[in-house]
Amino acid sequence: MNPKYPHLLSPGKIGKVELRNRTVMAAMGMSQSDNGFVNKAVLNHYAARANGGVGAIVVEVTCVDTPLGLNTNGMLVIDDDKYIPGMTELADVIHKGGAKAFLQISHTGRGARRKIIGAQPVGPSAVAMPYSFMMGLANETPRALTVDEIREIEEKYAQAALRAKKAGFDGVEIHSVGYYLGQQFLSSTANIRTDEYGGSRKNRIRFHLNIVRRIRELCGEDFAIIVKLSVVEQGPDGGISIPDGIYYSKELQKAGVDAIEVLAGKWSGEPGKHEKPESAYPDCMAVPLCQVVKAGILLTTGKKKTIPLIGGGRAQDPEKAEQAIAKGKCEFIFIGHGLLVQPDLVKLIEEGREDEIRPCIGCGHCINQQLQHGGKAICSGNAVLARGDNDYTIIPAESKKQVAVIGAGVAGVEAARIAAIRGHEVDLYDSSDVAGGQINLADKPPFKDHFRLLRPYLERQLVLTGVKVHYGKAMTKEDVVALNADAVVCATGSKPVSLKIDGAERAVFAKDVLAGAQTGKDVVVIGGGSTGCETAEYLGMRGKSVTIVEVTDTLAGNTGKTAQTILLGHLKGYKVRTLTGCRAKSITGDSVICTDESGKEITLKADTVVMAIGERPDASLYEELKDILPEVYNIGDSNGGGILPAAVYEGYTVGNKI
Repeated sequence: MNPKYPHLLSPGKIGKVELRNRTVMAAMGMSQSDNGFVNKAVLNHYAARANGGVGAIVVEVTCVDTPLGLNTNGMLVIDDDKYIPGMTELADVIHKGGAKAFLQISHTGRGARRKIIGAQPVGPSAVAMPYSFMMGLANETPRALTVDEIREIEEKYAQAALRAKKAGFDGVEIHSVGYYLGQQFLSSTANIRTDEYGGSRKNRIRFHLNIVRRIRELCGEDFAIIVKLSVVEQGPDGGISIPDGIYYSKELQKAGVDAIEVLAGKWSGEPGKHEKPESAYPDCMAVPLCQVVKAGILLTTGKKKTIPLIGGGRAQDPEKAEQAIAKGKCEFIFIGHGLLVQPDLVKLIEEGREDEIRPCIGCGHCINQQLQHGGKAICSGNAVLARGDNDYTIIPAESKKQVAVIGAGVAGVEAARIAAIRGHEVDLYDSSDVAGGQINLADKPPFKDHFRLLRPYLERQLVLTGVKVHYGKAMTKEDVVALNADAVVCATGSKPVSLKIDGAERAVFAKDVLAGAQTGKDVVVIGGGSTGCETAEYLGMRGKSVTIVEVTDTLAGNTGKTAQTILLGHLKGYKVRTLTGCRAKSITGDSVICTDESGKEITLKADTVVMAIGERPDASLYEELKDILPEVYNIGDSNGGGILPAAVYEGYTVGNKI
């Protein structure tokens, strides 16, 4: 046991359920079920986290009422006894790993989408969901539930809890955060009813109190009940005030809830330049809300709260988590994305191996892939996440090989790392003097704080796995052939592309600007993808007058929806001019000539022109080697590029194939 974290690693109780330490895996949807049923992929996912040392696991959001309550097609379901056998297997694998098992139960309410549920969404009132960063769009106006329907849904929550108990779970968590039905009942803007379920705090919390009392009646005192609660909802018109949140917390405690996981909800249609994406979230950001709840209950009742509060929000730094508990800010720490990217995070903390923890960089692909693209969660650090039935086992190689990896970007390092873990002798070559490749430019725009944690992790992994690294070495075909390696992995990246227009030679590439190249006052950025927009943001923050020229009608379209929305808000805040549906025709000494969709010519003043129209795979080395060496692979940007999770997945796959 690591003596640096005596509070974080000490046992604790939620109700009558004892946890081996104070860490709780937050519920995070993976959308990898088989039509709501637990499958091998689900079992492997949670087994890895339980075996990884976490104290308790709150299994991802699970639907109590299909189809109206569904969020995604891959959402877990618990609205019928037919789901109990699979849930029993799930509770068993969690317990076998030493963790306690809680099931998060929920109804999506007005957050549901017609294309998923096949009908009009329902909610407390006929009030459409406002713009959600996570969903990326405002939903259609829901149909207001009748009182009888509300009571039916309350019973469905309670019956879902009973099924969880029958399956062997230690408790349930009622989901009342974000765009789910629980928060909708608590919000004065989503819930404008005038009957017994609306119009006052007392009435808005009735839905929850009825559910809690019924669960207790069905499941008994030994079965723990947690509420994941938005104690404040920030939006243009309010929703849940701090006094509301304190009142709700107090009433839930009085009703017999065993713990509250404390968070905030947020809605905004026009994020400004100070809004931060997840890549810049502060550590343990929700912990101060726990202090607000504690102080509020004491102030309004004259007595200290009597149930534990679970705080967190980017809580994979054990020192900050330890301090939060040691100072009495909260009693347990929830960890979300940190456990997606590093399943054995808690075990690494216990063993004093904190320098091996892979950071979550806050890219948002895990959410975006599900809600925007209808797929399963993916991760920029964990290649295995929601990738079928992989059980996280890395199988030793049958025969030891000499492996050469050319390129120390994210894909190359992952391939080298995995190959070395499997027992191969690995040499890694790169023309630069650091690992990371494109990540060393991706972390230069504003609000990319957590991207900057990745390179030290990659370099540390190379040391830990015994990869021999050769920096400052640009490898030619002859160099590689002379190595006489058994297998070669080409991860040689990509090169920026320039438009074939008059004056193109006057432009500088976005990557050079991000690397520190000087620019003038009036800058035109040609290309409005993520790189172009982030470069414009970078320049806008430095007081430049910036215009983006983009031939399509979409800006930063290859960015996750949450990050895209905030990025566009920053551009607006920094007064970056954006011209979509506009094509650059030529560059002069002091301007860029463009045409819009109607063919009208536009002249833009420019003392610097930045080219950001994309990159072309640099597969030249692979093409030279593929027919003359016995085992050659091409991965990462040199194999077509794409998003960061794809690079990690290719590296992981090849590392396991050699």
